[in-house]
Amino acid sequence: MNKSIFYVWASSVVCLFLGGSCQPSTGVVNKEEGLPAYEGVWTAPPAHIPTHLVPDGAISGNGDIGMVLGGKPEESVFYFSKNDFWKSKKGYPDGGVCYVGELHIAAPSLAGADYITRESIADATIHTSFTQADSLALHMKAWCAAVQNQVVIELEAVKAPIDLVCSFRLGEGMDSQNSQGKEGQTQWFVRKFEGDDLEWPSAVAVAITSVDKEWDGSRLSLKKGEKATLILSFCSNHDQRNYQEEAVNRAENIKGEKQLAELYQVHRAWWCDFWQASQVTLHDSFLEKYYYGSQYLLACCSRDAEFAPGLWGTSLTMDATAGGWAGDYHLNYNHQAPWWGAYSSNHVELTEPYDTPILEYMSRAKVHAQEFLHQKGVYYPVGIGPKGFCSSMFPLTPEAMMQQYGTPDNNIEGGYMFLGQKSNAVFATANMFMRYYHTYDRAYAEKVYPFIREVADFWEDYLVYENGRYVSYADNFWEVGPWEGKDWKRNYGDINPTVSLGLVRMLYKGIIDMSQFLNIDQERVVKWNHILTHLSAIPTVEENGVMKIKACEGGNGSGSRTAPGLGRVMMHGLLFPSGVCGVVTDSAFANVLRKEIERWDEPEQTGYEWYDSHWDNLSNGIETYFTSAVRTGYDGNKLLEKLKERIQQTAYPNLWIPQGGGGIESLSAVPSCINEMLLQGYEGMIRVFPVWPKEKPASFRDLRTYGAFLVSSSCEAGRVKEVSIFSEQGRPCRVENPWGEETACRLVRADGKEEVLKGEVLSLQLSKGEKVILRPEK
Repeated sequence: MNKSIFYVWASSVVCLFLGGSCQPSTGVVNKEEGLPAYEGVWTAPPAHIPTHLVPDGAISGNGDIGMVLGGKPEESVFYFSKNDFWKSKKGYPDGGVCYVGELHIAAPSLAGADYITRESIADATIHTSFTQADSLALHMKAWCAAVQNQVVIELEAVKAPIDLVCSFRLGEGMDSQNSQGKEGQTQWFVRKFEGDDLEWPSAVAVAITSVDKEWDGSRLSLKKGEKATLILSFCSNHDQRNYQEEAVNRAENIKGEKQLAELYQVHRAWWCDFWQASQVTLHDSFLEKYYYGSQYLLACCSRDAEFAPGLWGTSLTMDATAGGWAGDYHLNYNHQAPWWGAYSSNHVELTEPYDTPILEYMSRAKVHAQEFLHQKGVYYPVGIGPKGFCSSMFPLTPEAMMQQYGTPDNNIEGGYMFLGQKSNAVFATANMFMRYYHTYDRAYAEKVYPFIREVADFWEDYLVYENGRYVSYADNFWEVGPWEGKDWKRNYGDINPTVSLGLVRMLYKGIIDMSQFLNIDQERVVKWNHILTHLSAIPTVEENGVMKIKACEGGNGSGSRTAPGLGRVMMHGLLFPSGVCGVVTDSAFANVLRKEIERWDEPEQTGYEWYDSHWDNLSNGIETYFTSAVRTGYDGNKLLEKLKERIQQTAYPNLWIPQGGGGIESLSAVPSCINEMLLQGYEGMIRVFPVWPKEKPASFRDLRTYGAFLVSSSCEAGRVKEVSIFSEQGRPCRVENPWGEETACRLVRADGKEEVLKGEVLSLQLSKGEKVILRPEK
């Protein structure tokens, strides 16, 4: 796994928990280490485990393996998954990401016991206590080691002896081949997928042993006050050729309390470092809890650069088959969204896995473009997996197709689920541009540029230039497929969908910038700029004197039958993540978009068959609505109120805010919204507290923004105190004067030299690695 270190910080609070039977946390914080006090708390067993979707149990993970706690006092169940454990069989839903198995800890004498579980995000530990009225009690502490694929489960009989039965059970679905055995006191288990019908084999081994107590691999009898510690080691064929042997060796290498203590010290140090990268203080414990909780959950599942987390991260509690969309990388927003808050939170390394599956699929996507559209460049289906695997092929036989979709035609769009949309590949570039602009990392730009150029090649070839503008034909706004009913084919045929027009603008602006940064393909810039400046206008319509955005310009598809009015999908292309519109770029158009959002509180009754969803949508959108609203200048107080209302509707005690259309995509929602309210730079100018309510005190440290700047600031009583800017790359730096154009400010450099600056926009000349402070003149 990728052992890179990441950084963030959080402040202490007292927490209120929603979505389950919960208690507030103590709010205690270790001030020396700066660890967050937030905890998920359960006073009753989780109710949504096992599930194809987001579980509501306590979670721990290290970015490659993950653990979820379910069950009841009389039988606790730990569920385990690993990012690289996939079944690579073609034909949906026969392939997808799978979980590894479960550890059951049975304690019949605890039936009906009081239940308390705490998920500490400070050090990714799960603490559980089961207590009977007669004082019989079991305490458990469990954690996934931060820098190696091991799980530690500590068991303690508190006030009386207790008998336990521990049994590991491999997942058995998807025709996996399972085996198990024993070497000394260590049990091993292997679950694997291999065969000629797979694109590549996957296998995972689990070894389990007791560190400090003799056991027979099943029964543990603990005396009063006695402890036992179980070690589980995980290794896959993608990690090591001799994965089973390696898992056993790793488990047996932990021989006593000293090594356990050392393992925990390294683990805790990783999390301490993680929590140092950035800080926001909102003086609002509710929002801070989900801000940092979201970052915790992402760090638990996203650190393996070779295998990105799928839809459910490392929190699988069963195989992600049809009920979980194969747990794949959905490219029409789901795969992109989890990391949208990581760049600005200064957790760039958490985003390292994002690009891997996209780049691995590129050669197949070039074949798709030639074979199905006779175009240059790349053409991606909606769902892909790792190592060039396509997870979204229609079933391979007419019989299977009939059973799954009610039609024998399994050659729709060549047998791949493109779903009528041409925008999957260009959408995939959004995160690449976000990382590029936040870091100006040359090595990263060189890595992703070949893919971005292939996407530009596709659109240069696919767009039709007519009447002085470029048009995208046969490009659907919505997904189109046979699950929509017998007349589903009438949903094809949109022209100029808003999401494509916005994303293609982002693409050509971005590739022009990146090519100049890399000093490559300069001969193509003229053509790219011609496309950028001659793309069809964003389609709008005026109804009753009100300007509204349209899903598409025309055609006869489902987009053309969508009610006018800005919504989630349109936002992807216009506001977030694309960043092509904003109050600096075009204040008049941003005002149109802001008024569209303001009308969401007064939904209209229309006769349209489709509409792009608003605040009331609990299936999709939390990752997009709120940050997009910030970028239009939406009222900050109203926005915070809306965000809190949305969190309260679905939040789980484990600090996950699930929605119906996916899993880890929602982990970006709160961080990206809060960060944009505190700091913006995507329009080429740093703006501090652009929509944060003036009467609310707040501060932030080392948030990252476009230009590769780390910015810190604070405000109180409606006034910004000072602004600190660290320039990683020495890029040009423009700052909106936080004190207004009439107020002069003082620029203080590290050597003590000062300059007086005036004006609405301040232009700073910063060297690479230089840090400066801006203060208002007294």
